[in-house]
Amino acid sequence: MIDVERGAKMYINEFEMKSSTSLHLLLLAFLLLGLFLRVGAALRFPTQFHADEIFQTQEPAHRLAYGYGVVTWEWRRGVRSWVYPAFLAGVMRATAWMGPGSTGYERGIVIVLSLMSLTSIWFGYAWAKRAAGIEAALIAAGACACWYELVYFAPKTLSEPVATSALLPGLYLGMYGEKLGENRRMLLAGAFCGLAMALRIQLAPAVGFALLYFCYPNWRKRLIPLAAGALSPLLAFGLADQLVWAHPFHSYINYIRADLVEGGHGYGVQPWFWYLEMLCVHLGPLVFLVLMGVRRSPFLGWMGLIILLTHNYFAHKEVRFLYPMVPLEITLAALGFMEVLPALNAHRKTPLSSRAVVLTGFTFCAISSCLLIRQFDWSRNSGALAAFDRLSQDSSLCGLGLYKIGWYDTGGYAHLHRNVPMLLFGRASELDEQAQSVNAIVTYGNLPEKVDGFEPAGCSGGVCVYLRQGPCAPPRPDNEINWMLWLNGS
Repeated sequence: MIDVERGAKMYINEFEMKSSTSLHLLLLAFLLLGLFLRVGAALRFPTQFHADEIFQTQEPAHRLAYGYGVVTWEWRRGVRSWVYPAFLAGVMRATAWMGPGSTGYERGIVIVLSLMSLTSIWFGYAWAKRAAGIEAALIAAGACACWYELVYFAPKTLSEPVATSALLPGLYLGMYGEKLGENRRMLLAGAFCGLAMALRIQLAPAVGFALLYFCYPNWRKRLIPLAAGALSPLLAFGLADQLVWAHPFHSYINYIRADLVEGGHGYGVQPWFWYLEMLCVHLGPLVFLVLMGVRRSPFLGWMGLIILLTHNYFAHKEVRFLYPMVPLEITLAALGFMEVLPALNAHRKTPLSSRAVVLTGFTFCAISSCLLIRQFDWSRNSGALAAFDRLSQDSSLCGLGLYKIGWYDTGGYAHLHRNVPMLLFGRASELDEQAQSVNAIVTYGNLPEKVDGFEPAGCSGGVCVYLRQGPCAPPRPDNEINWMLWLNGS
């Protein structure tokens, strides 16, 4: 039986008769399309899908880069690694010139993460080309460029997208990449996979399976470079924990304890079938093609299944946790389209040309993406982010009050970028008592009553800003955000 996973022989078609330059130009066009959609959507529709993308990544990065920020319980207990925030801190410092206030480095982060996410388009093209030929490769590249989940999540500073950007090159090099030489490609495959696991420890079972699969059938020659490559980033992350938390792998141990032993604080608990339901809802008509594509690439099917089962074990479930599956699913869908192609041609007098096959497959995926795009709220918390970005450019700001708006729904100091007190007010009496300690108030809707000296300064997405002229009195610590988070264990 032919092993399609390890380099199926590609049949000759009109695309393969073209020069490699033309095909590379088509791939470049899809890469540019993907970059345009990712950066354009993130800048045009700034959203906060989850508080983690601010307070677990950008906020600690801002503390590293500028010395101040909100500190949540995860960072007080040492549940997170500082490696990824350190990377983001470097991006912040390097791109702050791109705009006033916080807008410069926010744009820089979007562009850098979007560029990193283009590995999904390259992976779809390269993997599908080896598994089913040029037609499948172009369909996969085009679909990965425009698929709504990839466009939405790629520019976000969550751990799942950046871990996926590292995982995909590792999978390809472990399976293919023969031109690099055996030892070199195994070392690189292990390094990329190990980096993905270090960034997202839940990927450990899937990465372990992949590394074992890559070793077969030449265990003696491949095991050492694979292990060396995979252990290198893990040891680097362990060393970082040693330097910061005084114990190697301190953040991993505490994270596992918090998520497994303590149940993740009971947050986001869903039933066992929830992920299956979400996969069907988010893939829509591509579900059938994905299942068909597993026939051409069983390895990707196993990888997706292991990622699914691993995350299904945890009671805390979120759609974003399955992001590493998305480029695998889209690639499988392209392969699945080639599986059903003979059935389509059976009802035609003449088979579809190669151009028609690519156009049909890409159009089907693009239309499916457009129909499913409403699965996400493309304006979630946009008003709060806009308010903070605006205040980041106000040099007169000396104190900010949050009234009846959750701190977790804001952009934190990463978007405020002003080293001023941030006070949380839950009651009107608290606001009245400390109104002179702030000269800006951010709230949902209008203030219930006029606060002395404050005037409305505009609203966006239901979030309004109120400003007052004059200096700020020293605030009492009672309502300061970090004090309140420490007091409440948040």
